[in-house]
Amino acid sequence: MQNISIIFVWLLTRGRPMVMGLLIVSTLFFSVFAARLPVEQDTRSMTSRNPEQVALYDKFRQLFGNDEDLLLSVTHPQLLEPNQLSLLAELTRQISEFEGVVRVFSLSNARQLVAGPYGAEARPLLPEGEPGEDSGNRIEAVLQANPHYQGLLISPDRKTAGLIIELEDRSDDADLRRSLISRVRNLIGLYSDRARMHLTGVGVQQSDVASFIQRDQQVILPLVALVLVVMLAGIFRRPSGVILPMLTTGISLIWTMGLYSLSGFELNTITALLSPVVMVLAVSNSVHLYNGWLNLQGQPHQRIELLAGKVNELFIPCFFTALTTALGLLSLTISSVPAVRQFGLFAAVGVMLSFLVALTVLPVGLSFLPLPGRRHRTGTGLLRWILHRTARLTIRHASKIMGIAVILLVVALFGLPRLQNNTNLIGFLHADAPLAVDTRYIDRHLAGVNVLDFMIVRSDGLPLDRVEDYRRIEQFAKLTTGEAAVAGHFSILTLLKPLHRAESGATELALPDNNDDLRYELELMANDAEQSLRQRFIAADRKTARVSIRLHDIGSREAAGLIENFQQQGQQIFGADYRLQPTGSYYRMIDDSNRLVADMIKSFSLSLLLVTLSILLLLRSPWLTLLSMIPNVIPILWTVGVMGYCKIDLSTGTAMIGAVVIGLAVDDTIHYLVNYRRVFTGSVRRAVTITTTRVGRALMIASLVLALGFWVGCFGSFKPTIYFSLLVGGTLIGALICDLLVLPACLVLGDTGRKVRPA
Repeated sequence: MQNISIIFVWLLTRGRPMVMGLLIVSTLFFSVFAARLPVEQDTRSMTSRNPEQVALYDKFRQLFGNDEDLLLSVTHPQLLEPNQLSLLAELTRQISEFEGVVRVFSLSNARQLVAGPYGAEARPLLPEGEPGEDSGNRIEAVLQANPHYQGLLISPDRKTAGLIIELEDRSDDADLRRSLISRVRNLIGLYSDRARMHLTGVGVQQSDVASFIQRDQQVILPLVALVLVVMLAGIFRRPSGVILPMLTTGISLIWTMGLYSLSGFELNTITALLSPVVMVLAVSNSVHLYNGWLNLQGQPHQRIELLAGKVNELFIPCFFTALTTALGLLSLTISSVPAVRQFGLFAAVGVMLSFLVALTVLPVGLSFLPLPGRRHRTGTGLLRWILHRTARLTIRHASKIMGIAVILLVVALFGLPRLQNNTNLIGFLHADAPLAVDTRYIDRHLAGVNVLDFMIVRSDGLPLDRVEDYRRIEQFAKLTTGEAAVAGHFSILTLLKPLHRAESGATELALPDNNDDLRYELELMANDAEQSLRQRFIAADRKTARVSIRLHDIGSREAAGLIENFQQQGQQIFGADYRLQPTGSYYRMIDDSNRLVADMIKSFSLSLLLVTLSILLLLRSPWLTLLSMIPNVIPILWTVGVMGYCKIDLSTGTAMIGAVVIGLAVDDTIHYLVNYRRVFTGSVRRAVTITTTRVGRALMIASLVLALGFWVGCFGSFKPTIYFSLLVGGTLIGALICDLLVLPACLVLGDTGRKVRPA
């Protein structure tokens, strides 16, 4: 430690100019990249890189194209009147001409297959000519004969029409998608006086999420800075107590986000938390260092030596608090979701950078200032009295304190079974968000807004060209209709049955009776250039068929149950002769959500192990290490129990809480136990009293600043990040209470004559 002390003396004297120059140059360098940090325009980082699912989804898109359609609804009380039908036609035509659009399906260009003199003929779905008195009845008859269009292109009450906008498969061109959505919305604005319109779809969700991220960065970061400034000003009541910690925070933030940008990453819904989290965490070590400086006593000519000594004294606890926090965050890098891995890695980098910056900027800044006067000295007055009473309470009533903590823990554990994983992007938004309003409106009036896709192939690799193949597909599609969450289903049968009716002259929709008729009709569809829907439901070689099940706006928990049911019953229908494979962008989201619990358990277990080993390395006492984990695990279990009782779903954001908090919560424990060992002379009660009154103030300040900083995240746009911020802050307050009550009680109750290794 003597070498470290010499380094700090050099830093505060001859090394100051060089260190300040390096700080300025490096900060300017990283600020250039931090200022250019882009926002992700899609959700690729929120989707796991499961090789099997990625390969299956890539195959799906190669066969059937982009599955991320946009859905535009047009509502009017007299929707089938001439003026409104012309509006549908005009919207269809204009949107079809936009760059990036493959085609638009609507009532205005939909076709029906009818019997003609030479077999099936494709005619417009809507009757041609000027509407007469019976036009409504004529249209109703056509729609009744083509039930597959109902719910998708028109609502049951005939007041809302749907336009399905099929996009080119250019998922890597975010600018094109954003421009396209903007053009569609501008077009909606032009016709807003003629009908009520709503727009949704995966592309809209991705575009709006990017906007929400930008909005949150503009709102939350200034609020976090304001909260930190107010807190530091109220606590320290000195300009240097605000300027130096905030300077440390600013430099740490710039370095971290600059490195993140240099690594080629973009901000997403999870890494949008990086900036506020780094800001909050960066101020922690500054609080301990500045609080230690305020307590310095000595002659003015000794200020450099005294300051270097104080920094040297706090170096080890500050390093290990930074290390344990970083290790907790690093445990997130085992997640299957790229965004979570990025957050864990760069938040850990940010914590260690903030430690480096705090150990240079703050001491260098303080080296220019005179020692604080007596009136600024801490540890006196009301707060000291409160801390002294707290110490006496833990000594006299240690058993009662532990009893209360255990009772609360047992109550919390009963909430664990109620905790469920659930992902629902629309449900994550505020109820009045335009995207949420539009999506729920379309979900109520048209077919469901979510599409669950299944691919069906024969196990022998032969084409699907037997009647038996399509009867099984029909049976599988029918089994889904009994579920309340299912709004409808679409497959090659949606086209094949009307074609067979027209070819055979029948009056009912049905499959062909024999394989020859089936193959003939499949060839007709393949050769009809206008039957563009065919390629969305069966591959060109007819070896793979697609069944699309439209689901209402439900969460991943309910959807996962449906998928399991469909797969089980589907396996009974198809047997070993076929493979039934769920896929699509919606399915991948559900599959990722199902892994959240496993990811949470793995990351928390790894975090707990790494943090425990770090404390053992620091304290070199298995007994103290064991005691140190008790007040840190308890508040986390309290929080998880609260989530269960309050029905806060486990999502990508909330699943990170345990791994993040265990590294943060242990910080106060480290400072407490390091000081405890330093003052321990044989009496546990005396050491507890001195430690609580000496370091309690810094622990309270640091925890309160961290909690309030996290709580600013409650002003965000996404409920999971709001819950993350709220629960992390609450857990840190719980950890502070445990460190000032439960930890001393554990030390008192564990006083069995064990020797404590001196610091």
